[in-house]
Amino acid sequence: MGALYTLYIQTEGHIQMQDITAEVQRLAGECGIASGICTLFLPHTTAGLLISENRDPYLAVDLTRAVHMLTGDESGYHNLEGNFAAHLASMLTGVSLTVPVEDGRLALGSWQSIYLMEFDGSRKRKVRVKFMEDL
Repeated sequence: MGALYTLYIQTEGHIQMQDITAEVQRLAGECGIASGICTLFLPHTTAGLLISENRDPYLAVDLTRAVHMLTGDESGYHNLEGNFAAHLASMLTGVSLTVPVEDGRLALGSWQSIYLMEFDGSRKRKVRVKFMEDL
């Protein structure tokens, strides 16, 4: 048995790193899970999910710059919508995560947070969050 939730996240930047840890933790508290797992799934093809450091304010700047450097501009791609770089970045980061839950809290490392990465913004994104309690 488990609870399924949907988070709606409004992104503002074309490439943006947005911390969603607090929203996911709030849901963990709402569902009342003591011990188990939290699975996150992003049903979009031009955004991604990742776990990264939450202390260094320049990490987001560096990561967004690196994504742009890795994917390049759109001039060399044939994608009809003109956003292949966003699709490629989504493939590189992935669209799902699994995080353990212990004592009703996400069992992340002390410097870790969950991020939604926007690669084709600004948009309203949906994150599906499923909690499954240990038997």
